[in-house]
Amino acid sequence: MNFSLPSDVLNIISRLESRGYRADVVGGPVRDFLLGKTPSDYDITTSALPDEVKSVFSDIKTVDTGIKHGTVSLIIGGEQYEVTTYRVDGEYKDSRHPECVTFTDRLELDLSRRDFTVNAMAYSPRWGLTDIFDGKRDLDNRIIRTVGEPELRFTEDALRILRGVRFASVLGFSVEKKTADAIHTLAPSLGRVSAERIFTELKKLFGGISAYRTLLEFGDVIATVIPELSHLVLPDEERFISADFYTRMLSLFALSVKSRPDEAFSAAMHRLKSNNPTRRLGTAVLSELSKHSLDTPASAARLLSVLGERGALEYLKLETLLSRFGAKEEAVLMEAIEKKLPYRICDLRVGGEDIASLGIVGKEIGDMLASLLEAVISGEVPNDRAPLLEFAEKLKAENRI
Repeated sequence: MNFSLPSDVLNIISRLESRGYRADVVGGPVRDFLLGKTPSDYDITTSALPDEVKSVFSDIKTVDTGIKHGTVSLIIGGEQYEVTTYRVDGEYKDSRHPECVTFTDRLELDLSRRDFTVNAMAYSPRWGLTDIFDGKRDLDNRIIRTVGEPELRFTEDALRILRGVRFASVLGFSVEKKTADAIHTLAPSLGRVSAERIFTELKKLFGGISAYRTLLEFGDVIATVIPELSHLVLPDEERFISADFYTRMLSLFALSVKSRPDEAFSAAMHRLKSNNPTRRLGTAVLSELSKHSLDTPASAARLLSVLGERGALEYLKLETLLSRFGAKEEAVLMEAIEKKLPYRICDLRVGGEDIASLGIVGKEIGDMLASLLEAVISGEVPNDRAPLLEFAEKLKAENRI
């Protein structure tokens, strides 16, 4: 079995071997190769101690990325390659980090500390595939299984609970029964994991090819980290599969939260420390749920005026996923965007100075412009300077501002 490794990776392995050490690509890259995918990065494990790694590569830049745990990063051609010494982990007290690590020269001991069998394989051109936990068999059978007892693996690092669910979603695999039972039982321990690590896994999970099936099976795990979704309701499966991760996530709040899904989403995203644009966009879209018909150019302009172009497009995707919108509504919105229908005050053919010339001052200038925009959106007046000023004069005379 031969993997087509990049030249830099081959060079790293070759240089370590030339000094009497063993070195293998390990974990995710091996899994991806066996699945016929191109790895996005390469982790290398070696019998060389960190100082020995730095000595072998004294001619290139190295970074002590996690030297306490045996990891040295090599910077080659602008790329970073992590080289980690074989190790055995000590006791885990914080459900994330071992209290200490012991370096070893035995690859099998290093592989035995890893999370899942599909991630516990190593490969080198010299030694071929090292697979002492039958990871390839589990890959072939499309199964997620822990290395050793699942309770031990999950108490060492609670995030592995969510990672197991995420791998099932992303790879389209099933979770082996003992592993699944432990996931359900130990899910509450995810409360000890940082919000940032949780959200990183959730984004991948929601975007997985088997997210629908995985959410059905592990909804209780999702509820542990997003209690707002404790009564999880899923949309139509076919539409869900065709949607992106963000729209999928919004749909879960739209269907599962009976009152104010926008507030529930905002609270959850704040707790999970998502970035502000992510939180604000979803909150705004959910607050407008079912309020817009998108059956006329005016309705499209009104939606755009409330949510802006990005928000309106996300609203369209969400309502489509929820089976409320279809091709007709999409055509109406896209035509409004392409024709640049006015939906913002800055789109009006008059400005603040024009309104001030009518003797309108202060806050009433903004109020008048807002009234003119509403009149343009509703089709009451065309977006041209003369009729807009005439309409403004009429509103002023009627004291309608």
